[in-house]
Amino acid sequence: MIILTKIKSINWQAIRENKLYRRFASLKTSVILLGILIGFYIVGTIFPQGGQIDDYIKAGGRFTPFVIFFNLLNIFTAPGFLLIALLLFINLFICTVERFLLLLNQRANRADGLEFIPAYTFPLDINRQLEDAHGSIKEIFIKDLGFKAYPYHEETALIDGSARIVEKGWSYKWLTWGYHLAILFCFFGFLLTYLFSFEDEIILYPGEAAAIKPATISRWNKSWGHQPQELDFKLQLDEFITEYNQFPVLDYPNDKLSRLAMAMGWNEPKYFVKNESYFPKDWKSRLKVIEGNKTVLEKTIEVNDPLYYHGTTFYQAAYKQNLKIQVDDNPILLETDTDNELMIPGIEGMFRFGTIKTGTLFKKDGSQEKIKSFVDATLVKKDSAGKTETEKIGKLEQDGSLIVDNKKIILKEVKEASILSYRSDPGVPILWWAGVMALLAMSLRVFGAWYRIIYRIEEREDTPYLSFTIKTKGLMADEEKLIRRLKHLLENMTEPIDLDTPV
Repeated sequence: MIILTKIKSINWQAIRENKLYRRFASLKTSVILLGILIGFYIVGTIFPQGGQIDDYIKAGGRFTPFVIFFNLLNIFTAPGFLLIALLLFINLFICTVERFLLLLNQRANRADGLEFIPAYTFPLDINRQLEDAHGSIKEIFIKDLGFKAYPYHEETALIDGSARIVEKGWSYKWLTWGYHLAILFCFFGFLLTYLFSFEDEIILYPGEAAAIKPATISRWNKSWGHQPQELDFKLQLDEFITEYNQFPVLDYPNDKLSRLAMAMGWNEPKYFVKNESYFPKDWKSRLKVIEGNKTVLEKTIEVNDPLYYHGTTFYQAAYKQNLKIQVDDNPILLETDTDNELMIPGIEGMFRFGTIKTGTLFKKDGSQEKIKSFVDATLVKKDSAGKTETEKIGKLEQDGSLIVDNKKIILKEVKEASILSYRSDPGVPILWWAGVMALLAMSLRVFGAWYRIIYRIEEREDTPYLSFTIKTKGLMADEEKLIRRLKHLLENMTEPIDLDTPV
């Protein structure tokens, strides 16, 4: 009760008249703050965000002292960016409050201070009494044209006691207010994301049920000295699925006449398939979520189709491949990851194995086949001058072999792991719905159709006349069409309406 009394005792009118408050309630302030934020975003697209300064220097980055001083590699967490974002949030909040108060405090009998300046005048049926004309015009606007009395109560929809107001379509002011409210929710979502989100990645091998313990924590937990906590469920990879599309290469003739014959359609084009024509189609991970000893969820995820569970989203990020090589009859296998270099005793140079082709191949003719796992092998050597030379050894298939320097190289085992990135972000649902709300409000405001008609029926020389002005907003609003339809209805107006009939 004490707090409520203190709140009531605050002089809100004095606050609203404060110079600083009025500055924050200004649209000009919004434009300035948005312009500054755009500058931050431009800088953020120029300099790689989240990187280390050492990596930036090694990559040949310029203006290093400037980058270090202003922390341009982490511009979106810099105090300056956060301060401007906070000021814009306050600005939008105050603007929204002002808009809301304006809508609530509008006195309907003043009709927003509108003035009646007629733009159109139509004579009505010469035999009709003025009272009958009022009822018939009301019938046309409300029932035939779909208008509503403003603000939806006839006794208040008046200007100076005679001119009436009717509206049709989505309220332009309420759409503006809804747009501002959506922006506020967006900033609230940004705040939640900034304080409570964290992300990491995990590597899973088939048949492995791994506990998930992030190496990072949210800023909120970090500020309180908390340590990363293991999630209360495990993730198991049942199967990692790789799919390839076959892209045959056109066997383009060398001589001009053959090329002309193919272009004219006299000769059928011929294609051939190379190893490098295997183009990745999709990567999928068949996952299980395990709590205790019970599987609570199963889903096959792929790129753009993640797994969501208990506030954490798991994305298919990449994959990891390794293989085991046997040299001659040596029972000890040599293991390496793809794209890494492997030294094989007795062979000069280092072996490098490319991406392993395995999984399912979708052929050009629509058929499918299981790929017999293979990898392209390359030998990397350095000459006496230190210059690197590469030599393509060939295609090494599962359980197949290649002979290099009298050594038999056998591919014995191929293994794939799924790399999943995961993120916990409580701000995402709010941002999603707020974004939809903002887009919908803006779309209805820009593309919708809103009409306001202020009209008066008056008698001149015993003849009733309809005088009105019309205001429209939105690209779909067609003032001329509405006037033509109204004119048609007025010309076909016959029987007077009973004024006691509710409309």
